[in-house]
Amino acid sequence: LLLFGLSVYLLWRKRLTQALYRRLIPATPTIPRCTTPMLQTSQSSSYGSGDEKEEREYRGSVTVGSIWFPLGSIRPDLYQLPEELSEWALPDGSAVRLWFALRYQQEREQLVVSLLRATNLPVQCQGNVTLVKLQLLPSDDRRHRQAKARRKGCHPQFNDTFVFQVSNSCVDHCSLKMSMYTVDHQKKHHLVGQVMIPLRHSELKETAGKVQWRDLDNESDQPLSQNGDIQVTLNYNQSLHRLTVVVLRARGLQCCSVCAHVSLKIHTQVVRNKWTTVAKGNNPSFNERLTFRILPMQLDTACLTLQLQQPSTEEPVLLGIVVIGPFMYARGRELEHWNDMVSKPQELVRQWHPLGSADTVQELQ
Repeated sequence: LLLFGLSVYLLWRKRLTQALYRRLIPATPTIPRCTTPMLQTSQSSSYGSGDEKEEREYRGSVTVGSIWFPLGSIRPDLYQLPEELSEWALPDGSAVRLWFALRYQQEREQLVVSLLRATNLPVQCQGNVTLVKLQLLPSDDRRHRQAKARRKGCHPQFNDTFVFQVSNSCVDHCSLKMSMYTVDHQKKHHLVGQVMIPLRHSELKETAGKVQWRDLDNESDQPLSQNGDIQVTLNYNQSLHRLTVVVLRARGLQCCSVCAHVSLKIHTQVVRNKWTTVAKGNNPSFNERLTFRILPMQLDTACLTLQLQQPSTEEPVLLGIVVIGPFMYARGRELEHWNDMVSKPQELVRQWHPLGSADTVQELQ
């Protein structure tokens, strides 16, 4: 009788628990079904307004609602550029083309540059590593940002994003410079081409987040300066304290004979002068090597002054001048050439430089 009563009690407790559980189930809120958000890519201007077919291809920026995300800020592995796009195709022999997107965030005073890819690299460059150096001129003249291609070939991809701090009042006075290099097996950098993009508030608003492209200007396509150009190679051997200057050639001169005068200046004092032999023609070739002795601690306060002169029985006629040195003396490609010489002691760094007029001499003195 005792066992029968215990069995009845346990059965009653079990049914009571099940009834309580059934009453609790309706009180539990249902979980809504989640839907995947729609990601809309920026549309190309080549599509007509009547075309209602949504573009599904990733074009370098992603828009979720009204928020724009530059390339690289959202899982770049999920939004890779397609392998083949008709927009990338260029006929053989065309210039190297660089694809990118710009956006200026006025409230943060930031210029966001999304570097996408390059197309139509020359055959001799396709097996090398491709780099792009970005500079904001003139405010960011002393340093640059660098992007390395994620793959080799004729259409290397970068998929990198860079942020430059620039105030609202300075935007219209700045330019974005992008220079492309290839690095060979000996770690030497070879300039493929470069492009200079003037920044304007109105244009940045119109093209915000849209994919753009520019054809790079290579060395031979660059216009000559009014006074001509000179090509120079620099190298500094720190252990020997030796600065080597190789005057290669000049172009675009308006004279029949010319020589190069190279002087080394430390602070305001000229410590050494050297000359090349006289070469003839409007595009003379020198190929002469000049060496100077300079201590490593003096590199930040020294500069090279190169003058092209026409020999004369009385006084040489100045044809043009250029100053190559650190930030104290130079800007632009002259500053870049000096910095490359210091940072690459194992290389002979070569560069073309436009010649200034005779008025530049008075400004330097």
